[in-house]
Amino acid sequence: MFLNWKDKVAKMNTAIEKNKQRTRPFTEQEFLMGLGIIIGASEFAQTGKELFKKSASKFMEEKEDDWHTLTSHPHFEQYMPLPRFKEFRKFLPSIFVDETKIESDPWYQFSDAVEEFNEIRRKTSGWITLD
Repeated sequence: MFLNWKDKVAKMNTAIEKNKQRTRPFTEQEFLMGLGIIIGASEFAQTGKELFKKSASKFMEEKEDDWHTLTSHPHFEQYMPLPRFKEFRKFLPSIFVDETKIESDPWYQFSDAVEEFNEIRRKTSGWITLD
């Protein structure tokens, strides 16, 4: 997904330090787990905090007769607590910010994401895929 994901972890942790909040730096394992949760969430009928255990029983009680999915509840709390995942989501966009482009690029907070996406597409241009 990312060309240099270890650099992205460092960039996220730098953003946490600059923000001066009481947020622990993310380990490489937590970073990859957070990405995995975002990707894995697309499989389930639940959304948002309903993907974590505390609200799972509420979701199941209210929708007992509805068949939204045949898969069981994801219980993402076993991989990362919901408050930690919220911190991950908050700081994830910081991995693409390039502050050296503030003056020259109005999209400096997102342009690196586009460049990285295009680089990955160039490397895999020999393959035809359905998105």
